[in-house]
Amino acid sequence: MFKRVYLMFFSLLFSAAALAQSGTLKGKITDKNTGETLPFVNVVVERNGSQNGGAATDFDGEYSIKPLDPGTYTIKASFIGYTAVEITGVIVSSNKITFQDIKMSEGIDIGEVEVISFKKPLLDQDNLGGKTVTSEEIKEMPTRSVSSVAATTAGVYKQDENSSVNVRGSRSDATDYYVDGMKVRGGLGVPQGGIEQITVITGGVPAQYGDATGGIISVTTKGPSQKFFGGVEYVTSQLFDKYDYNLVGLSFSGPIYKKIEEDGSKGRSILGYFIAAEARDIGDTDPSAIGMWKLKDSKKEYLKENPFRLATISESGTLGLLNNTDFLRNPLDENGMPTEDSDFEWIPNKINNGDKGFNVSGKLDFKPTMNLNLTLGGSYSYGSDDYYTLDYSLMSWDHMPKYETTNWRVFGRLTQKFGAQESEDEESASTIKNAYYTIQADYSKINGEYNPIEDGSSLFRLGYVGKFETYKDRFYIDSLVNGDPQQAIATQVAFYDTLFTFQQNGGSDDLADYTDSYFQLYEENIGPIRNQFQLQGLGLMNGSSPASIYSLWSNIGAQSGFTSKSEATQLGVKMHAAADIGDHEISFGFEYEQRKDSYWGMSGAGSWSLMRSLANKHITELDSVPVYKYVDAVTGEYHESTLDPWNIGGNYTFQDTIFYNRLFVDEEYGHFGQAVRDALTSAGYDNVSSTDWIDIDSYDPEVFSVDMFSADELLSEGNSYVTYYGFDSRGNRINSEVTLKDFFSNKSSTAYGEYYDRLIPSFQPTYVAGFIQDKFAFDDLIFNVGLRVDRYDANQQVLKDPYLLHDAFTVGEASDFSHPASIGDDYVVYVDDFTNPSKVTGYRSGNVWYDAAGVEVDDPSLITQESDGNVTPYLKNDDPQREDRYQAFKDYEPETIFMPRISFSFPISDEAQFFAHYDVLTQRPPTANRLDPTEYLFMDNTVGGLVNNPDLKAEKTIDYELGFAQTLSKRSALTLSAFYKEMRDMIQVVAIPYAYPVDYMTLQNQDFGTVKGFSAAYDLRRTGNVSLTANYTLQFADGTGSGSYSAFSLVNTGMPNLRTLLPLDYDQRHAITTTINYSFDGGKDYNGPVLFGKQIFANAGANFIVTTGSGTPFSKQSNITQEAASGINDRSVLEGSINGSRLPWSFRISSRFSKRFAIKWNTKEGANKQANLNVYLQVQNLLNNQNVISVYRATGNPDDDGYLTNAAAQAEINSKNDPQSFRDLYKMAVNNPNNYSMPRMARLGITLDF
Repeated sequence: MFKRVYLMFFSLLFSAAALAQSGTLKGKITDKNTGETLPFVNVVVERNGSQNGGAATDFDGEYSIKPLDPGTYTIKASFIGYTAVEITGVIVSSNKITFQDIKMSEGIDIGEVEVISFKKPLLDQDNLGGKTVTSEEIKEMPTRSVSSVAATTAGVYKQDENSSVNVRGSRSDATDYYVDGMKVRGGLGVPQGGIEQITVITGGVPAQYGDATGGIISVTTKGPSQKFFGGVEYVTSQLFDKYDYNLVGLSFSGPIYKKIEEDGSKGRSILGYFIAAEARDIGDTDPSAIGMWKLKDSKKEYLKENPFRLATISESGTLGLLNNTDFLRNPLDENGMPTEDSDFEWIPNKINNGDKGFNVSGKLDFKPTMNLNLTLGGSYSYGSDDYYTLDYSLMSWDHMPKYETTNWRVFGRLTQKFGAQESEDEESASTIKNAYYTIQADYSKINGEYNPIEDGSSLFRLGYVGKFETYKDRFYIDSLVNGDPQQAIATQVAFYDTLFTFQQNGGSDDLADYTDSYFQLYEENIGPIRNQFQLQGLGLMNGSSPASIYSLWSNIGAQSGFTSKSEATQLGVKMHAAADIGDHEISFGFEYEQRKDSYWGMSGAGSWSLMRSLANKHITELDSVPVYKYVDAVTGEYHESTLDPWNIGGNYTFQDTIFYNRLFVDEEYGHFGQAVRDALTSAGYDNVSSTDWIDIDSYDPEVFSVDMFSADELLSEGNSYVTYYGFDSRGNRINSEVTLKDFFSNKSSTAYGEYYDRLIPSFQPTYVAGFIQDKFAFDDLIFNVGLRVDRYDANQQVLKDPYLLHDAFTVGEASDFSHPASIGDDYVVYVDDFTNPSKVTGYRSGNVWYDAAGVEVDDPSLITQESDGNVTPYLKNDDPQREDRYQAFKDYEPETIFMPRISFSFPISDEAQFFAHYDVLTQRPPTANRLDPTEYLFMDNTVGGLVNNPDLKAEKTIDYELGFAQTLSKRSALTLSAFYKEMRDMIQVVAIPYAYPVDYMTLQNQDFGTVKGFSAAYDLRRTGNVSLTANYTLQFADGTGSGSYSAFSLVNTGMPNLRTLLPLDYDQRHAITTTINYSFDGGKDYNGPVLFGKQIFANAGANFIVTTGSGTPFSKQSNITQEAASGINDRSVLEGSINGSRLPWSFRISSRFSKRFAIKWNTKEGANKQANLNVYLQVQNLLNNQNVISVYRATGNPDDDGYLTNAAAQAEINSKNDPQSFRDLYKMAVNNPNNYSMPRMARLGITLDF
């Protein structure tokens, strides 16, 4: 037996650990009358009619059954001479021990069974800090959001229905989601009908969980059943509002193959399935409590036909036009609604803010024996969302871009138990029990497309207005020969545009309207348009966008010209093993995870300007060799020659004209210039030689291709038109290994010459973890002691020194100079001149600077005064090139972190319990840690720019909690806890001053914070018709930064990072959440009103979630700034302290009213059948409270930033084209709908379970 266990444990050393989504059932069986323990009682647990485990009690009457998937079970206990006992509705939760003692009565009636309903204990003896919500409880909640369910837990903050969660003062990216043990990337993609349980862990995190410093939200999906069952659901909001919420769901489960017993009957299920699916069509996914403004359709059509009005015509022939959208008005009545004269209308919903898609999840269970189980499962989701932009909502709502995603996950899990019958002797059987192992492999893939290009369409259709043709001719000036006016010579000095024409040619109607109208007005008032510069930015060229309206709103026809695609995969291999050794549950495991992220995005609209700049870059100048026109006096034919006309001889006569061909500059004849000419030649176009001027805008978009560009042309010296990794610059997937050296130096030969490839590999970090944990219960005392070890490898190169982009000499290497004795050999040397250094000006170790004498200096500028005013490191190559920049990098050094976890709970008395925990938690860098070589390639051109930091390390949290639970009565209990956590090495923006070649900003593990809190939770089990849970959290969440980029504005102005603890943005001081259920039973237990002999409220109920919370912090400012406008560089002045002010309190009630109807019928065989029809009404924000979630810093109001009434702003306002129009448009913009919570939303639902 020991050999078998040894082999099992040895195999685990070569595997990676599973996050066991399993629980344990444990208890003691006694004689009901005498209280004596009963040994050898047979205990079986069933789920959906299928047996999932079993055990026999030991000599002390104790039993333990594991592992059990989270869910609801039936316990059956049988013993000779005793009446069998069946306990229904027993809830087993993930990573918890469910205690269920059983008392049996003596009896001799065969087949007699005592049925008992499970009562959830008031005190959770295995308290993990958090809560578990079952599928039945989820159904009754007025939400379908997993995060909203989690937000009913004490210590979990969620601002609104669509917001992310913050767990006990941690950042939102510090919480991990799991589905069936798989760490989730992207959306959960699980239909509500497929959810068995949601477990929220806010503290006391078991050692098997890692890579999260906030909380864990774990979703377990349903599994197969012994008997067939199913359900159908339909939900709609179209009867109540304009948000157009529609959803259809279904789920089915049952056996596929059952074991054939010896008597020929069908026994337990060998192979079973479960499948759930949802399809949705939602018109507005994020409505606002105050509604929206939009331009009237009739007015919009008028403005499309008449986008401009004539203002002036200057003497020089310049046409003065103004946008008609600058003169729109919105007069309001006494109720704040638009009058009939208004150009706008108020609507309750956002237009083109929808979501269409579906989710499917399923499982197959293969259980050939009671101790062996193979589960295959997965999910698939598809979504097509409108990428809503508030700027577009007023006038260009019909041009919201789309975002399409597919997300699929698959997993396979093998679990093998080693039963007690396999023990070789009684001593072993009593020492090692419930040994099992679980092996799981999973794979997930997420694909996303922003503004996807339709099949067969060109990327360059984005922003395409139409066909523009430019007609050119040579421009001459006259010069005299020997001053004789009779001998004038016409000499060319340039080419010039003679005519510029436009045809829509399949371009965007909305964009073409601007250009059509401009051409018409110009030609009517001035004459033909000669060149594109006469459009003055009003008539639109290809790739252009209409001017915004006072920097407040996007104009009619504004649209995104950007497109992108992404792919993110995750491969996980996990293993978990456990065994009970005495009273100890020893478990350990390992986990390996490999991610691969790829992305490509390009500005199709912006590429039009790039093509114009590249197509003729090599022929922009005139050749220096003149060409003369002359005539043959004999034949009368005209000829051209570069020969001196005065000495040409023969019968030729010079004809007073000198011109110049275009100068061909070979080194400027780039990849695009050559490729576009080849493509035009292949398409049958004439006059497209290397010296012919290519009129880019005169060709159809389908002529062009991304393949025409080289990588460097698209990157454009840092003004990039493309972003990519895992794909090449043209959007093709990279299937080969790529190094950083390759990016800086590798070239490929093409038909057009050698060009840099600039390949960037996918981001492929690896994560390895292992844990060992001892969970044991002594009587009712539970300890959980564990150790987790995480190792994260970013699997990329990082800068050796963040201050240097080229290799420089250290003191130990710079033997040409003498150095102070106090300076270490690894210090970087700075000199007075790059090419001919004559003296040392200073040193640096890390970010500490020293002068030439070795004295530490606070101001590195003192060192630069000894050179040319710039930092001058002693470079190993005094003429550094871009190709050698890879030498400044090294491999990322993986970080290994040890995290002890200790938690325990024990009863002080039968009605009181004490619990506590100590956790060390870490999380891999959640953002900005991918190496982007383009940032370093063009760093010289981006002084002060923000770049990623591929050398970021893990964020850390140390978490403490101390709690006490007390039963107040047989139906109620109170739990009190105090918690404290320290957050360290949080990511934040920092400046790297005096770096070479330029200063820049990046992110480092800089921030820290603390959270102190107290929570109280009250649980009232059903008393009469009411059950209630309520929790209150008092929290003080302070830190140096609320998010990874919160210090950007501060650092960008040259200020140092904050090192003082201040309230975090999500520091909600007081939070109260109450869940109330009021319901009636049916039949004999009904206690409601009876009307005409009918139990009118039988099997009906109402569920309410009431949330109340104090406001979160914001920073008050003392000056008025134009906050509603974009692109305005007004600098705010802080009033008081950072985050020293608070938003108002919020209050929200969400409800669900339901009634269940039983539908019964008899089959042909006479069997009784029943289905349940449930009709419900779900209402979120029942009282339609307009909760404020954001305000303007100067006024503290959500609808006014103070600008319109500011005396200092009146002169600027009155200088607008139409001051009243500006005021009306500003009022609409400043009352931002995103400053308010979501409104009341009612949905009618019908479910049929059979």
